[in-house]
Parts: sequence; C-alpha cells; structure tokens
Amino acid sequence: MTWSVERVGSALHVSIAMPMQGTWDGLLEEIQANLKPKPLAIHIPSKVPGASKEDEEMLRVVWDSLAAVGIPLLPPV
Repeated sequence: MTWSVERVGSALHVSIAMPMQGTWDGLLEEIQANLKPKPLAIHIPSKVPGASKEDEEMLRVVWDSLAAVGIPLLPPV
C-alpha cells in the first residue's frame, strides 16, 4: 500500500507515496471511514513527488471532496 490514514488526537494524517497504481478508491474509502468523529483538521499533501498527471488529478479530487466537508486541510507534519 502506498498510502496511510491515521488519526492522531483530533486530526487525521494522510500519507501518500507514488506510484498509487489504482489505489485511490481505497484511500478515499479509508478517509471517509475516519471522518467520524469529525476531525478538526486533515494533514494531507497537496503535491506528491513522482505523481503522474492522473495522480495529480485524483489528488485534486480528494482535496476537493474534503474541502466540501468543511474540514481544514493542512500540510503534513
């Protein structure tokens, strides 16, 4: 697996490494599963080194879907 989702206190930490090779759906499902209770922030990269155009587009989809929920998105710590 080239990604991880971990709850640390009241925040959600998302780690992503390339290549994703079609694992975006699994990442989205794992993030959704960890949105209750609602985290105060989500630490997620806005860019990932080595990302293909498709990966960049999918990362934007993830960002947009999380922003729509109203949870602040922060850079990884």
